[in-house]
Amino acid sequence: LQGPKIRVGRFENGAIDLEDGEQVRITIDDVKGAPGLIPSDFKELPKSCRPGTKIMLDDGLLELRVDSVGEREVLATVIYGGVLKDRKGMNIPGGELAVDCLTEKDLIDLAFGIDNDVDYIALSFVRRGDDIRKLREMIAAKGSSARIVSKIEMLEAVENLEEIVRLSDAVMVARGDLAVEVGQTRLPQIQKQIVSLCNSIGRPVITATQMLDSMTENPRPTRAEITDVANAVLDGSDALMLSAESASGRFPFRCIQTMHDIISEVERNGDYFYDMRMEEQFSSVAEAIGAASALSAMKLEASAIVCLTTSGKTASLISGFRPKARVIAVTHIMPTLNRLELVWGIQTLKIDPYSSSDEAMNQIEELLLQYGLVKPGDKVILTLGVPVLERGTTNALRVYTICREDVERLSDDELPTRFKKDQVL
Repeated sequence: LQGPKIRVGRFENGAIDLEDGEQVRITIDDVKGAPGLIPSDFKELPKSCRPGTKIMLDDGLLELRVDSVGEREVLATVIYGGVLKDRKGMNIPGGELAVDCLTEKDLIDLAFGIDNDVDYIALSFVRRGDDIRKLREMIAAKGSSARIVSKIEMLEAVENLEEIVRLSDAVMVARGDLAVEVGQTRLPQIQKQIVSLCNSIGRPVITATQMLDSMTENPRPTRAEITDVANAVLDGSDALMLSAESASGRFPFRCIQTMHDIISEVERNGDYFYDMRMEEQFSSVAEAIGAASALSAMKLEASAIVCLTTSGKTASLISGFRPKARVIAVTHIMPTLNRLELVWGIQTLKIDPYSSSDEAMNQIEELLLQYGLVKPGDKVILTLGVPVLERGTTNALRVYTICREDVERLSDDELPTRFKKDQVL
């Protein structure tokens, strides 16, 4: 959902030049902009400013300082100037914005998303827990099971971070507006703070914005971008997100391949895996089973941890321990598999409905061999709820040795892309 993104209006010639030290007028009237006059679509602008307030334009490239506030306009001095084009973004860092988190357009888009069975709904410009509660009530009222991703991109959200993370199903570090809001020098520390909190509470976290920004125009990233992507992985991100690089850049496939290669190289380091602190108490049987499965996989050098699941909760718990063995979530419920795609390290397999664990394991073993995920003689850890027909909470762990030798691996042409040996794009 786009959220209440504040933007400047349109200019007579498509853009104006702002000179350092120049005084400009920012108006909420519906007029065309001109030199010295900047229209804004934020009707509450005068109520959200006072003398001394910073106004950042175009993702913080331009900066103004408010001198005085009128009923329908604000006078401001240009601190850092440049070219301001039509419909560029406007930020008021730390300002108490008198605006609702959900706009009329968001409500229309929300209804469309729910009607089309989206798995996640990303809420922009979250400020406090009530924003998430309000959206969740709307989703529930429409009978949807869609999950909520809270985009952290405002200073107020950082101040209410733990409440927001606990109420969310997933979190995004939206570094574009966040950097403008908190200041670019604080961004790395706050990114690490958000990722660390999400890891400790067990919420998937996405790191996003300008990860390979130079590749929108160039075929190779900068060294700083390579390091940024690697550090986001090492920090504990579940997912990394490309924006303009793949949406409108010149080398979208190369960007995806480059990010994949960086992630893969970082994750070859064994020190990255098995984040298990044995001194911590477990709050549920499922969490204890999840920790035991990761420990068993490490000690037995198992090839995979297979989670027979209905909700995906145990698979997510296991992911939090960062096992080196593959984590494979298996169920016949497609919405569960779709939602788990966001969580670190989880691969998903769909099987037919089953009436016993042996029946399920027969299907699983065949798929694992067909897809080349295991080979005969490998050990596999299986987590499940017993009795299986009750589809209850995970309460059991079993160790299987792959015995079948009558199943051949499918050819690359027959395999889903993710399981092909050659994934070069």
